[in-house]
Amino acid sequence: MNILFLNNLLPYPLDNGGKINTYNTIKALSKNNNVDLLSFINDESERVNIKRLNTLCDRIQVVKKTVIRGTSTSTFVKDYIMSFFTPLPYVINKFYSKEMEKLIIQYQGERNYDLIYVNHLSMMVYNKSFYAKVLLHEQNVESKIFGRFIRETKNPVKKILGYNEYLKLKKFEIKMLNKSDCVIALSSIDKNEFQQMLNDKADKIHVIAIHIDADLLAFDHHSDQKINLLFMGTMSWYPNQDGIIWFLKNCFPQLDPQKFNLFVCGSNPPEEVLEYETEKNITVTGYVDDIDDYMKYCDIGIVPLFIGSGQRVKIIESFAKGLPVVSTSIGAEGIISEQNNILIADSSEKFIQCIKMLAADSAFREKIKINARKIYVKNYSTNSLIGKLDKIISEI
Repeated sequence: MNILFLNNLLPYPLDNGGKINTYNTIKALSKNNNVDLLSFINDESERVNIKRLNTLCDRIQVVKKTVIRGTSTSTFVKDYIMSFFTPLPYVINKFYSKEMEKLIIQYQGERNYDLIYVNHLSMMVYNKSFYAKVLLHEQNVESKIFGRFIRETKNPVKKILGYNEYLKLKKFEIKMLNKSDCVIALSSIDKNEFQQMLNDKADKIHVIAIHIDADLLAFDHHSDQKINLLFMGTMSWYPNQDGIIWFLKNCFPQLDPQKFNLFVCGSNPPEEVLEYETEKNITVTGYVDDIDDYMKYCDIGIVPLFIGSGQRVKIIESFAKGLPVVSTSIGAEGIISEQNNILIADSSEKFIQCIKMLAADSAFREKIKINARKIYVKNYSTNSLIGKLDKIISEI
């Protein structure tokens, strides 16, 4: 089939969960279909990455637009103010571009598409320009994230502004779910949320978990025998920022600095996180070219998220590569959790307890690692993704 794939950011390099998931989706689609890709880039320097996708796509075209909030305060303020004068929330309106709209119309005029594959709710801002069947691949329940943000924040201004954003976002999300011919959710939890928004219509919603291609790492621990903790996640995504700040304030100070190190890996760390690097046993790396360089050096992965939905690629990647994980319930939401493949903790006391338990028992860490790898192979490896996607597309 001919597929037009729309994405909010070019899915290369594979330096965050969203890009990894998108890259593997395009790779699976391209096995039996002709795929054209239209995407944004946040900076002109990213154009060099287009060539890494040429083997997967027939045609690729990108539009330069500042869409990552942390890279330009002035653009963020401008886009946020403009969103007040539209019925669209900021997180959707910032992705509108006349240039992208023209490209979508142009591509449809040049090729007869069987399907428009809309990856991320934000790209549904162009829904009035779609002429073919539409598959919406939701990476989260976007309005649910804002609902949780409103409940968690103590800042009254953020609470008021967040509530306004939440109302507009939920209205848009419901409308776009109804406009789509098919919806892919990452988990059964997300599917249930979408069914409620659609007043059931269960046959319209399919669940496909995140699939990645990864091998077990050869771990290379350093000689001082400390336990290395790893947090990985792009800091421009607020739930990651909120989660690591919570951990730094409430958990890490309770761990013996003679026994533990913490590595915080992810682009655009805020000043509040960078300030912690004054402590000897905390390293804030910012962007890293290859997260494996840090994963193979660490003993325990931490996912202290209290806001969000969907699935965390960082957990699936840890399962695949052999890094034991301690996560909150929300962080592990949608992840298959069986006995001794992941530890769940929703309070600072429990989080600390789980970390100490893993730190004290290398045999237990090894058991978690083996069980988690089995879960990955059975449910999240890329081998089964091609058939799952082809089946859904053929039904549309």
